[in-house]
Amino acid sequence: MPIDFVLLWVDGQDETWLKEKNKYAIHDDTLNGDERYRDYGTLKYWFQMVATNAPWVNHIFLVTDNQIPEWLNQTHPKLTIVRHADFMPADTLPTFNSNAIQMYIHKIKGLSEHFVLFDDDMFINRPIKPSVFFTQAGTPCDILGFNVINPVDQFAHLFVNNLALVNQNHQKKDLLRQHFFKLFNWRYGVLNVLNLYLLPWRSFTRFFDPHLPYAYLKSEYQMVMATYSQQQVETGQHRFREISDISHWLVRYERLVTGNFSPMSRKIGALVYLGDPIPEQKALITIGDKSLSRSQFELRILKIRQYFQNKYSKSDFEK
Repeated sequence: MPIDFVLLWVDGQDETWLKEKNKYAIHDDTLNGDERYRDYGTLKYWFQMVATNAPWVNHIFLVTDNQIPEWLNQTHPKLTIVRHADFMPADTLPTFNSNAIQMYIHKIKGLSEHFVLFDDDMFINRPIKPSVFFTQAGTPCDILGFNVINPVDQFAHLFVNNLALVNQNHQKKDLLRQHFFKLFNWRYGVLNVLNLYLLPWRSFTRFFDPHLPYAYLKSEYQMVMATYSQQQVETGQHRFREISDISHWLVRYERLVTGNFSPMSRKIGALVYLGDPIPEQKALITIGDKSLSRSQFELRILKIRQYFQNKYSKSDFEK
C-alpha cells in the first residue's frame, strides 16, 4: 500500500511572492496576518526527519507557488514539486489562501489513494510506521472526539462553516447507533468524558481537531468535494482567507460521522509553541506560531533550527 506525503509550503519573506501578494492584499490581520505566511526556515529539516523517521514513504509532493529552495534536490525520485497551476483551476490563481489550495489537493497528478497532508509546521520527530496513519486494510486512523467552538476570533467561522454542512446531512443519533465503539473508545482517554458530556446536544457542536498531519483517501476527498461542490468552488475563488471558507477538515468530519476510520490515540503527537521545549517522546509534533514580534520570532525559531540541526544530518533530498 503506497502512502504519499503532501506538504504545503510558502516562503512569506520571498520578495517576488510578496510583490505578487501585495497586488491583491486585503487588510484582515485576523485571517491573513503575516504569521499565516511566515517561513520557519526549517524545510530542509522536515525532509531530513522524513528520511530518517519515515523512509517508507512512497512519494512526497511539495506544493508551493513557484518557490523552490536552492538547496533542494529536485531530481530525487521520491520528490515532485507541484505548483498551484498544476492542479488548481486557472481562475483561482494566484491564491494566498491555504483553504483554497486544500479544495483541490486530490487533483494532484500521480497522487496515491492513501496520502497524508502536512502543513510546514508539522514534523515527524521519531521513527514511525505506516500504521500511525493507516491500518493494514488501508483505513485512515483518526480520533472522534466532541468539542465546542470557542469563538475568540474570526478563525472560528471555519469550524461553523464545516459543521453546518455536516449537521445538515447527518444525525448524531445515527452515529451513536451505528458506530458506538468509535465514539467511545479506550484509545481516546479523557476525550471520552467530553463525548459523554456533549452527547445530549442534538447537533454536532464541534469535533476535536488534533494538531497533527491528517491521513486521507483520495477517493473520500473526491466524494466530499463533489458533494459540496458549490462550497468548494466558492472557497477556491477566495484569494485570501474569508469567513465563509470551508477547509479540508470537512473531509475528515464526513469520515468521522460515517465511521469510515480506525480509532487512534492522540498521544502520538503534541502541539508546542515557539520557545517551548520539544517533547522528545512524541512522534509527531506541530510547532505553533503565536503572535510574536519579528525579533521574538527570529530568536525562538533560531533555537528550533539549532535543535533540528543537532539531531539530524543532511538527507538525499538536499544537493
